[in-house]
Amino acid sequence: MPETITVEKVATATDSKGGRRKKKRSTKGARRAMRYAYRTRRGMAPLYATAAQAIAGSALAVPADGWKTALAATAAGAATTVAWGRWEMRIGKKRPRRKLPNRNDFIAAASAATTSGGLVTAMAATGGLQPGNSPYPALLVAWGVGHGIYWWRRGKKTAAPAPTLSEQMQLWQDNVAGVDGSLPGSKLVDVVTTDYGWTAVIVLKKGNWRKAVSAAHDIAGDLDLPEEALQIEKAVGKSARRAILAVFDHNPLQAGTTHPGPQILDKATGQAAVGIFYDGVPSRYAFWKPSGPVHSVVYGATDGGKSRFLDMLLGTERHNGIVSFVCDPQGGQSLPRWREAVDWYEDTAQGGLAMLYEVRKIMYERSGRYSMMEFIDTKGRKLRGRDHFVVNDPDPLISVTIDEAHRVLAQPGAPALILEIVLMARKCGIKLRLVFQGPKANMYGSGPESTDIREQLQSGNTVMFRTASTLTDSIGLPGWEVNPSQLPMYWPDGTSTAGLGYIKGPDNRQAMFRAHFDQDPAHWATTGTTPTLELSAAACTGKAYTERLERLAARLRGETVELPDDAMPAIPAASSADPIAAAAAAIEAEAPAGTDDTVYNFLLQRARPAGRNVIAQETRLTVSAVKNALTRLKRDGRAVDVDRGIWAHPDHIDTVADDADLTEAA
Repeated sequence: MPETITVEKVATATDSKGGRRKKKRSTKGARRAMRYAYRTRRGMAPLYATAAQAIAGSALAVPADGWKTALAATAAGAATTVAWGRWEMRIGKKRPRRKLPNRNDFIAAASAATTSGGLVTAMAATGGLQPGNSPYPALLVAWGVGHGIYWWRRGKKTAAPAPTLSEQMQLWQDNVAGVDGSLPGSKLVDVVTTDYGWTAVIVLKKGNWRKAVSAAHDIAGDLDLPEEALQIEKAVGKSARRAILAVFDHNPLQAGTTHPGPQILDKATGQAAVGIFYDGVPSRYAFWKPSGPVHSVVYGATDGGKSRFLDMLLGTERHNGIVSFVCDPQGGQSLPRWREAVDWYEDTAQGGLAMLYEVRKIMYERSGRYSMMEFIDTKGRKLRGRDHFVVNDPDPLISVTIDEAHRVLAQPGAPALILEIVLMARKCGIKLRLVFQGPKANMYGSGPESTDIREQLQSGNTVMFRTASTLTDSIGLPGWEVNPSQLPMYWPDGTSTAGLGYIKGPDNRQAMFRAHFDQDPAHWATTGTTPTLELSAAACTGKAYTERLERLAARLRGETVELPDDAMPAIPAASSADPIAAAAAAIEAEAPAGTDDTVYNFLLQRARPAGRNVIAQETRLTVSAVKNALTRLKRDGRAVDVDRGIWAHPDHIDTVADDADLTEAA
């Protein structure tokens, strides 16, 4: 009978339902544990790191040279931490991270990397964790608790994360671009993450970029963002249907920038980087351009940042050979550092008016010289009569700064005088910089010239810090869709927003900028040398300029100072209310500054009488200018009319005149 063999079947996971259930349960439990560990990765990070060190130290203790691997890993970790804390790379507008870590975070990270590496290296070199009498378990616990406390305290101070970019893009499609949204049918293209949030280009279905700018507040509501966390500006050089959108998770202008020094001026272009826009691009201010200096106007309410901005500009001028005239009618309180650091400083409104009269003399003296100046043009031709100004060829640029300018413009005759200078001074190398609290017309005086002065100044640089009235926003920056009056006075942390505003200059960007902060204007005011006028211009000025230093010294001694009698000559009024006619009448009534000395020196050197026409031809002055100059010289006893139309120096009245002169005079 054949032998029967009984084989006992062994239950396996493939043929036993109970076994399969056990494996499924264990797999599911592991997955849950992994998911829980991932969800709690931020809060439990110190515990995970401590456990990882214990495992790594024990594993590297097995090979004989495992400590070498641990030491290399420690060095690499320390180098990586240093790079993380101090190295920053930009690729276009995109950066690998949002912002650099603060000092405390960097120190904590460096401590964690080096001490952790040291523990692992020590364990690898001495046989691993070695529970029992070994100090390593206690050291690991101390490491985890010490660094964990900082990690957990830091986590409590961290603000809740902002919505992700994908969430905000979806909000745009649902709330902004929807039928009932702020910009129906619009879309976003060229979306780029930045260190302050993200930017994109808005493409409108209908209308132009102004429609997007005017809807900025509604868009902020649709995206569930604070109004100050969103910026929309014109997409320069692109279709009018496109606008640039910038969304901030923090305002990059809040930290501000420190004034780097007078080297901000590029002498090749005449432009200076005076601050930054919200995206980190430098914002520029033009001191001059190829055709001549650029006039400027600065607006801003109290604590808007005007004075510190002027400190930066005056320091730049002092250290770049630009002659600065400054009038601070507030008794010198706004710009006290420059009292002895500029060529001419006045601290009263009357002194500012006297300064403008002297500037007018300098303007005409330079104009007379430049009109007959010989120069070589770009094609190598020798020409006579230059119709533009070249910096330091041969004269320096003159910058006239008048703070609280409304007080000077309230003086009789000031509006007409300023308009005359504004219209004619650029070709003579003179720029005006007037500073006001707002752009209302009454700030520019009560005469008909006020609007013309404002338009001429605003055609150059316009810097507008926070203002006090929404009614003046469009006046100070006509055609711009911005609201300086709505700029905040304080940042969320309570610090001042001084220096925050808009600048219309070479960049022409309708975007927020913040001026550099000059932490120590006294340094730039007390170093270097003070640029001064050229001798020919100084020679044509009166006592208001030539005695300026004596008056300043007297004021510093506490004495009461009065302006000289000839500081503010009266200008005859024109028969027309037209400011251009008023300026023309003033020019006709008063010969260009320096004419008297020119005619006097001609008569002295000629050593014989001469007719008016001959004097005009030889001195290259107009006949009317020579006639007025001779009248004044006669009154002062410096010229004598020896015959009808024939004039001579008092020392040469007995000398016989040429027949040609007598014939021409007849």
